[in-house]
Amino acid sequence: MVTTGVALPALHRAFVETVRRDGGAAALHACACFAEQLLADAAAAHREAAPGPDEDGTGARLAASVVRLRELCTGLAREMAASADAAEPAWSGRAAAAAAPDGAERRIAVVEDALALATAVTGALWGSAAARRDERTAALLRHAADWKTPECYGYDLADPELCYGQAAERLSARSRRAPVLVVGIRTGGSYLAPFWQAAAEDAGVAAGPWHSVRPVRGGAGITLPGSEIEALPRRLPPGAALVLVDDQPDTGATALAVRDRVARRYPGVRDVVLAAPGRLYDLSGPAVRPLAERPVVRPAARLWQLAGTGGAAALAARARAAGVPLAPGAAHRVEPFRGPFLAEYGPGTAPRGGAAGARGSGAARRLDPRNRPFSLVAGATGAGTSGGTGTPETYHFRFIGTGPHGLHCHQALRALGDLLPPGHVFADGYLVTRHEHGLRPLRAVLPELEEPRRRRVLLAVAESWAALRRVGELGRPGGGAGYEPRARLDGALRRLRERMGRPLPVDGAWTARHVPERMPLGGADGVLLRTPLPYGHGYWHWQLADTGQGGAGPAGGGAPVLRRFGLDWIWGGGGCLESEIASFVVENRLGAHDRDLLREAVAAACGGTRAFDAGLRLAGEALYWNAKTWLRRCPVVTPATADRIEAELAAQAAYVAALA
Repeated sequence: MVTTGVALPALHRAFVETVRRDGGAAALHACACFAEQLLADAAAAHREAAPGPDEDGTGARLAASVVRLRELCTGLAREMAASADAAEPAWSGRAAAAAAPDGAERRIAVVEDALALATAVTGALWGSAAARRDERTAALLRHAADWKTPECYGYDLADPELCYGQAAERLSARSRRAPVLVVGIRTGGSYLAPFWQAAAEDAGVAAGPWHSVRPVRGGAGITLPGSEIEALPRRLPPGAALVLVDDQPDTGATALAVRDRVARRYPGVRDVVLAAPGRLYDLSGPAVRPLAERPVVRPAARLWQLAGTGGAAALAARARAAGVPLAPGAAHRVEPFRGPFLAEYGPGTAPRGGAAGARGSGAARRLDPRNRPFSLVAGATGAGTSGGTGTPETYHFRFIGTGPHGLHCHQALRALGDLLPPGHVFADGYLVTRHEHGLRPLRAVLPELEEPRRRRVLLAVAESWAALRRVGELGRPGGGAGYEPRARLDGALRRLRERMGRPLPVDGAWTARHVPERMPLGGADGVLLRTPLPYGHGYWHWQLADTGQGGAGPAGGGAPVLRRFGLDWIWGGGGCLESEIASFVVENRLGAHDRDLLREAVAAACGGTRAFDAGLRLAGEALYWNAKTWLRRCPVVTPATADRIEAELAAQAAYVAALA
């Protein structure tokens, strides 16, 4: 397998550059662990697809690269743990000034080599017969071509370096010095297992290098591919203990499935526990049971630690210190951010839980600020007004992820140009934007615009997709790899129907007529990209800004300024350009002439019309993103909300049917 000259996907390459600029151990650790889970997924897929003799040496090269990368992750975890008593968290958003440039570059080279190998192997396997016919191989390849953020940086926040102390405490409390095998459950385990491995090595009880495994979901439920089991040691020393490491369990089903499969590999091992940040779980019974608990974050005045408890003055002070340009001398109040979804579907439909809501097995308390966006609003007069108009200055805080992952997400957003209001800031994991007055939904404004300005708006939309593909590329699976849009929409509608307790205006006969059974994973051009559609598909996410130069009015002379919200794709998923086009056309109910104008714009911005034409054929998929959002955000569906969902679903279905 030749990797010289292999081009990393754009999103991966930019992540490496983010880490290179930082240079600190925490940033390098995040990037190395990101590479570990991709490389381990690629290696597992290769073993599934080619279980015979390793004739070309690819398997041996993968195994050696994985070992080298895991050693790097362990060393970096040890360095992070050494900072655990420092005033700042190991990840503080600033480069480590004392980092040796040569040493950092050598470490980054290891990561780049691993990512290049993962990219080459994944690219070759996408065209294999196994990728088309074997569910597990295809699932592993999809994992290997994804952008994943561990929960400790996303929606169950933790300072991961504290896991070393947790591990050392557990290991020192054991009555005997039996060897310990550490196995991470990807994705979270790739980031957390190195801390347990470092502690086990330092205590002299490591049973060997740490490993990681990827459970996959399919028709048979949660399974562990045989290729993952075969990568584990064949036998363990007598009396060995096994520590599985992952994010906090929700139901515990994944941990129990891994336990059962590993138990068949090591029938003599009785001491098996699950370690998550701050918590240790017993896995000996039919359900996971908490054994011990300790703090998961250090005391600090970060925005997500102050939100809801620190008061407006403390929040404003921290925001200023983090770089948010709040008006000096202004007093601020905190208001919950009420997004368009709640305005559309009414109160009482917000997700359960919050910054520290109880959920999951053992009532796991999750630090999840993404469900609690807020605004800082200055006084109505005097200091803290917008542009001297007397309108209160307002900044909106929406959580997009902390640590290197969140920082890279923000830098990617900056690379997308003017889709967000100017002057946005990344602070303690929050995307902070100043309130922009005069925004109007594109769906409402577009029919009012004169044609020259309408053309410019639609060209800006198409150019935003070109930028999204350029910045967010995840890989090139080609035309052989596919996904099943009809089956996943049918599944989402079935769950929605059960939750609402009533028939829906869309059934299996409709999806059979209007949703393709199978589509190329990377679309017509074979490019898989990170799409914000799972959280940014609504028509209200597309807005036109009134810049004071005729930007949003029907006949204004200024260039239209397009905004798109929900772009923070740390919560997004892999997709293709056709899905973006399909969703936009359906959400904005484009008429025939506007569809023609958009087709011209896509041709100009993206180099052809194949994606647009395929996107129209995929229009029925747009219903999937809505059904998924309703399921996520409406755990309890009130009668009024059910009526609104039914009406919107019927309207979308009628529009798609009229396209046919």
